[in-house]
Amino acid sequence: ELSERLIFPLSRDVVIGVAAIFVLFIAAVMKFGKTLPIVAGVLIAYAIFGQYLPEPFRTPDLEIRDQLVPYLSLGIGTGWGIYGNEVAISANYLFLLILFGSVLAASGGTRFIIGIGQMVGSRLTSGPAAVAVVGSSLLGTVTGSTAANITITGAFTIPLMKKVGYSPKSAAAIEAASSNGGQIMPPLMGVTAFVMAGYTGIPYVQIMIAAIVPALLYYMLLMMYAQIQAKKMGIAKHPVSVDAKELLLDSPGFLIPLIVLVTLLLKGYSLMFLAFWSIVSVLATGLIRKKTRPSLQTVMKAFVRGARAGSEIAVATALIGIIVTCFSVTGLGIKIPTLVGILSGGILPLAMLITMIVSIILGAGVPTIVAYLLVAVTAVPALLKMGVPMLQAHYFAMFYAAFSHLTPPVAIGVIVASGLAGSKFWPTALESMKAAAAGLLLPWIMIYAPVVILRPESLMFGIAEIIAIILALFSLQVICSNYLVVELNAMEKAGFFLAMIALFATLVTNNYLFLGIGIFLFAVAVCLQRSRRPL
Repeated sequence: ELSERLIFPLSRDVVIGVAAIFVLFIAAVMKFGKTLPIVAGVLIAYAIFGQYLPEPFRTPDLEIRDQLVPYLSLGIGTGWGIYGNEVAISANYLFLLILFGSVLAASGGTRFIIGIGQMVGSRLTSGPAAVAVVGSSLLGTVTGSTAANITITGAFTIPLMKKVGYSPKSAAAIEAASSNGGQIMPPLMGVTAFVMAGYTGIPYVQIMIAAIVPALLYYMLLMMYAQIQAKKMGIAKHPVSVDAKELLLDSPGFLIPLIVLVTLLLKGYSLMFLAFWSIVSVLATGLIRKKTRPSLQTVMKAFVRGARAGSEIAVATALIGIIVTCFSVTGLGIKIPTLVGILSGGILPLAMLITMIVSIILGAGVPTIVAYLLVAVTAVPALLKMGVPMLQAHYFAMFYAAFSHLTPPVAIGVIVASGLAGSKFWPTALESMKAAAAGLLLPWIMIYAPVVILRPESLMFGIAEIIAIILALFSLQVICSNYLVVELNAMEKAGFFLAMIALFATLVTNNYLFLGIGIFLFAVAVCLQRSRRPL
C-alpha cells in the first residue's frame, strides 16, 4: 500500500509531506544555521523550475504534487527523501554511537583521558598544550563533535596554557586543532567513518586501519607546533603531579569499553550489536569504583544529552536525504562530476583542488558527518571518474569536511575555542590553520602516496615515501611557525620551502632525484638554523 501511495498520493499525503519538509527546514535552521537549509532549498527550487532553464541545466518536468513531494517526503522504504538511506544510517548506527560517547564521558572516561594528557604534558616544554593534544585526540575520537570536545577539554586546558605563557590565540588554536583531529583518530573517528562504511560498502575495519598513519602524522606535527610555540614564547616546563594509582584505577572506565568496541568490530559483529554492548560495558565499568561511581541522575542526564545530540544529527541527515534525492531526480548527480571534469580539464590536481574548496564550503557550520555526505554526493564522483580509488576519494572528502571546522569564514571549532580563550576570531582561525597545516595536506598525500594508508606500491619506494612525507610535513610546520631553533631568516625559509616542494615532488613523480634534493635542502636549512642558536 505504501508503494502505491507513493505513485498515487492522496491529497492528505501531500499535505503531510509538505508539512514534514517545512518542519525539517525549521529544525535545521534552529540547530545548524542557514547553510544546509539554503543548499536544500536551492536544490528543491532547481527541481521545480529547472525545466525552464536552457541546456545543459534543464531538468526533467517534475509534477510537484504527484512526483516531487512524494519523492522528497513520502518514500518510506525506497531509500529516497526524508526517510532515505542517510536517516537510516543515523537511526541504526550514529544514534547509538553518539549515545556511547555521552555515557562514556559521564561515567568518568574523561578523567583518565585528562590524566594521560597531564602525564605526557608534565614531561614536555609544551606542558598544558600537550595535555590538549593528547587528551583531545583520545576524547575527540569518541565524541564525534569538535565543539563538544573543545568545550570539555578546552575549559581545562586553555586557561592552563594562558597561565604558563601561551598567547590567547595560540592556546585556542592548539585546542581547536587538537579537538578537531579526533574526527580522524581511530578507532571511532568521531563516528563519521561509520557513515563512510555504510555509504561506500568498504568494511569499517579497513577504513579504521587506513587512518592510523595519517592520524599519527597529524598529531605528531601538532605536538611539534605546540613545542615550537613554547620555545618561541620562552615557556619553561611546568611539571604537574599525577597520581599514578588514581590514573590506574580510572583506566578501566575508558579502556574496557574501548576494548569491547574494537574487539567486536574486529570480530565482524554488526554496528548496532557492538554499540549496544559498548554502552553496557561503560555502565558496568562505571560501577566498579565507589569513589567515582556516577549517580543515576548523572547517567540519565548523559542518556538525555546523547539522545538529543543523536536526534540533532537525524535532522541533518534527513535534510541530506532531500538533497541526495534532488541530485537524483534533476540529473545533477551526473552533471556535477562532468562539470568538475570539464572545469579541471581532466587534470587530477585541479579536480582535487575544486573538491577541496567545495568540501570546505559545504562543511561550513554543519557537523562533519553532514559535510562528508554532502561532498560524497557532489564532488567525490568526479574523483572516482578520474581514477582515484574509492577509499582515497572518500577520505579526501571526509578530511576536508572535518577540517572545515577550522577554516574561515564559519570555523565553528575556532568560534568555540576563541570564546573560551578570549581571543579574536580571525587571528585565531589563521593560527588554527597553521597548527593543523598537516591535516590540510594529508588528503592529497593519501592519493599520491598510498603508503600512508598502508597500501605501498613497493617496499623500497614505500620507505622513501614515508621519509619524504615526514620531512615535507616537518618543513611545512617550521614554515608556518617561522621558527625552529630561532626565528627563520629569508634564506632558511626559502630552504625549508624548496625542500618541501622537492619532497612532495617525490610523491607525485616517484623520482628518487627529488628525494635526494629535498633531503639535502632540508639538512642545509636545519644546519643554518643550528648555527644561529644562542650559546
